[in-house]
Amino acid sequence: MRCNKCGAELLKSDFCPECQADVTFYKRAAAASNVYYNKGLEQAGVRDLSGAIESLKMSVLLDKTNIAARNLLGLCYFESGEVVEALSHWVVSKNFRTVGNPAADYVAEVQSKKTDFDEKAAAARKYNQVLENASNENYDMALIQLKKIVSQCPGFLKAQLLLALFYIEKKAYARAERALRNVLKVDTGNSMARRYLKSIPKNSRESSDKTVGNIPSFLKDDQKSAEGAQRGPLSGNDVIIPKSEKRMAGSGAFSLLNILIGLGIGAALVFFLVMPARDRLVANGYEETLQNNAKEITETGDKLAAAEKKVEELTKTNDELQKQIDGGEDGDVTKLLSAVNQYMSGDSEGGAMTLAGIKNSSSLQGDAKDVYGQLKEQLGDVSSEGVFEEAMAAFNNSEVRRASTLFESAYEVDENNEAAAYYAGRCYQSMQDTDKANKYFKIITEKFGDGEYAQEAQEYLSANGA
Repeated sequence: MRCNKCGAELLKSDFCPECQADVTFYKRAAAASNVYYNKGLEQAGVRDLSGAIESLKMSVLLDKTNIAARNLLGLCYFESGEVVEALSHWVVSKNFRTVGNPAADYVAEVQSKKTDFDEKAAAARKYNQVLENASNENYDMALIQLKKIVSQCPGFLKAQLLLALFYIEKKAYARAERALRNVLKVDTGNSMARRYLKSIPKNSRESSDKTVGNIPSFLKDDQKSAEGAQRGPLSGNDVIIPKSEKRMAGSGAFSLLNILIGLGIGAALVFFLVMPARDRLVANGYEETLQNNAKEITETGDKLAAAEKKVEELTKTNDELQKQIDGGEDGDVTKLLSAVNQYMSGDSEGGAMTLAGIKNSSSLQGDAKDVYGQLKEQLGDVSSEGVFEEAMAAFNNSEVRRASTLFESAYEVDENNEAAAYYAGRCYQSMQDTDKANKYFKIITEKFGDGEYAQEAQEYLSANGA
């Protein structure tokens, strides 16, 4: 694990060995992130994709640099048919670590199958149109579009669930059950699919779609014709009158002539009617193909523009989160909350040290500023005693860098602690950091001119021309 401020390798201590930053809260968040990652890994192993997605989302929320959790979250989204979400997480993962990251292989694999990606992206756009039609109560059009989406991308679980909901509303329970079973084959722990399945009456699952009213009309006509075939014997006007012998004479020649005339008429119809119609159909087919190709090119351009915009937004979000972790205003609020929790749990010294780590208290606004003032008033004496004693112990053990941080913290919490300011200057003097040493020795001469360390501080400033 590395420090979130300077990037140094962290040890068992709660302070960074390089910058001496307090990494207790960061370590706890990273440990909790790993716990959620392990839980998501177990859920994904038994194909509980929806549960794994929730666990992994919490994991990356606690530690955005958890590469393994972010990559697995992308795989779960991809398996659920949400390719765009999967790609967004893999792109973020690549930004955090470019070398030896499986996310690069995942992105390359998706890009190599461009046709499959285009189909799934188009299905996602059509799914949004379905939701819009459903919200406008245009249910028939929404159902038609949803059936097409499911036929093209059967692994799109959200579409399968919505289709099952439409079928339940129409009381087509057998079809709804089939759609829900398809979801549970991919995501065994999908709670929504199980809830929908329980709402289907058990006695209606197999017979609801097999009603007499659903028989097409042409089958009814066939039934009528079958009934007509069982008529009784012919009688009266139904009797066929046989042809006379006179008309039968020479019937062979007339039949041959009729056949030849029919062939001629058929050839003429093919030449004048069928062939032009076929040519028109071929031309229309070419034109339709060209229009579809143009439409696909336009959609691909829109998709690439949207993907680039998504990457820019994710990069901007990453930068903002990094600023917060590096000690921005939200980082100060987090430290304040941690100090309050420590104080309420009885760890006054730990709360004072955490409070001292807030470098930019003037940026706090509203309630946070009031809480900071009240907590500082409560913990001022504790800090000047407990933190100062710990700083002196580090100073005596030649841990100069750590001691300088603790002395600074003790002075920032209690600005009347003259000794903390003096020894902070001494630490920076030994580290040959003249600017910071002059800063604290000037505080001694200007604020504590009558104190016991004023003369020594003045001698140091005079020797360094300050």
